[in-house]
Amino acid sequence: MDYFYVDSKNIHGTTLLIMDDEFKHLARVLRKNVGEHIRVTDGNDRMFTAIIRSFDHDAAECEIVETRTRVNEPTVDITVAMSLLKNPGRMDFFVEKATEFGARTVIPLLCERTIPQREKHSRLESIALAAMKQCGRSYRPRIFVLTQFETLVRNSAAYDVKLIPHEQTEQSQFIGTVLRHHPSARSVLIVIGPEGGFTNDELALASANGFVPISLGARRLRSESAGLYALAWLGGGW
Repeated sequence: MDYFYVDSKNIHGTTLLIMDDEFKHLARVLRKNVGEHIRVTDGNDRMFTAIIRSFDHDAAECEIVETRTRVNEPTVDITVAMSLLKNPGRMDFFVEKATEFGARTVIPLLCERTIPQREKHSRLESIALAAMKQCGRSYRPRIFVLTQFETLVRNSAAYDVKLIPHEQTEQSQFIGTVLRHHPSARSVLIVIGPEGGFTNDELALASANGFVPISLGARRLRSESAGLYALAWLGGGW
């Protein structure tokens, strides 16, 4: 069954309207017909099974026949803060895969050794939307604006668990070991550094604000690989 996205403002009781690019995909690309069933998410944890009831020139009216929540979502809310990558294509790839791996929020991060100073925010949002539909999630990951490392760290008190992988950490401090000590956690933040790694000042600031240093193994990983490796553990670790 095909998946579509609907803005919450276009849901009225048991009726929803598929509009704009989603309508074009439904009507002109997939050529759906009246009476067909589709799955629709509002990107806010609700997943609807709906029947197409009618077509207008720019919208499809659908009747909601079933509503489910948190479909294909991890039990823990995962936020990953990723230092902007020098190659924009690799950042695009990371956002796509982070969505597939269950990240609820992605924060593009500006660290001391981050080389790019700007991100294409609307592009990253579009990538997350497409990836959400492709993998059948009910939540559209939020993509934050570019955030300073210090700002993020100093305002991270709301997270149950805060992790910072870096190569100076003992390999015994593995991510799975840390997770077992927090069985009731409901939110986790993991911060991934730039290609050049975190500075000592950044590591000290993170430690002072309750971040737990973790190891991702003996091999040196690219930043996007480190982020996805950690997400794989976090998505299935609780």
